[in-house]
Amino acid sequence: MNSLGIGVIGCGRIAQSHLKSVDAHKHARAVAVVDVIPERAEETAKRFQIPKVCRSLDELLSLPEVDAVIVCTPPAAHTAPTLAALSAGKHVLCEKPFALDVGEAEQMTEAAEKAGRWLSVCSARARCGAAARKARELILDGAIGTPYHIRSTAFRQRGRPGIDFWQDATWFQDKSQAGGGALMDLGVYQIDLMLWLLGNPKVKSVLATTFQGVGAPPPPGVRQDVEDHVTAMMVLDNGASAVLEQGWSTNMAGADSLMVWGSKAGLRFRPLTMISEPMVDGHLTETRLLDVDDHDSTGHGDVTTAFINAVIEGREPLTPAREALQITKVIDAIYRSAASGTAVAP
Repeated sequence: MNSLGIGVIGCGRIAQSHLKSVDAHKHARAVAVVDVIPERAEETAKRFQIPKVCRSLDELLSLPEVDAVIVCTPPAAHTAPTLAALSAGKHVLCEKPFALDVGEAEQMTEAAEKAGRWLSVCSARARCGAAARKARELILDGAIGTPYHIRSTAFRQRGRPGIDFWQDATWFQDKSQAGGGALMDLGVYQIDLMLWLLGNPKVKSVLATTFQGVGAPPPPGVRQDVEDHVTAMMVLDNGASAVLEQGWSTNMAGADSLMVWGSKAGLRFRPLTMISEPMVDGHLTETRLLDVDDHDSTGHGDVTTAFINAVIEGREPLTPAREALQITKVIDAIYRSAASGTAVAP
């Protein structure tokens, strides 16, 4: 395949980001869009000079020039268009989170494998930066010895979509539409990244808590039934452990970090630094590993570009369906553990 014709399903904010990447790619082109709000599809097509505005999903999927689709709908509307696209023989890049529940994720994964088409999920965004790629290379090459612990901590102070910003996107606060709060919106990236850095081990058990109630209450007419904060401790099948701390409304500053502990060396991100012997004046040596920002994706591209390149080259894209299914099982276990107050298995 020398080029890729792309259809976009859903023309909200995230679709605009995807389309910028498609527009910049030499071997891809956006050929059609569809949205439940026709005016939004029209505006998007005009902005990116997309030739076809479809009135239905079926119309878009019937177009022979559409080789792949990007599903940019809210989480509750991921499964139906993804299944339809796979059935129509299209490759799919699906926005995160993959699914509202494990059953949906299993259904989509099985459909992709049956259709023989690639299904990739956008929780892979965190894999695209220079630091993530370099760290994975070092870990898998044994440069830090045996990795035995990884921790991701990331806190927004007042960053609830639909309340603190993007006031028109209140679906983020509705569990039936979003599936959850800070975990589904942000923590999914970090779970994807942590497991990928360690070579995608299986998660054996999860112990978690969630909390909701930080910041101003939702405005009239908006109901928040999703979490502001999640903490999860995971035990992996290779004997290592992982900790996630994620919040989108917190009273904290300066705590964000991503760290990997190994038997020979450790890695600390922002900027990517190796901590290892020799000891100097009672402290281990710290070596900065990159001359660019951790998130720099030069020569690799963002999640959209990476998907396009993989499909054109006929290789597995980042966060393929099977890996996204495992992440969905971990998220499900986190919520079940938080509800029960006990450790559970994914």
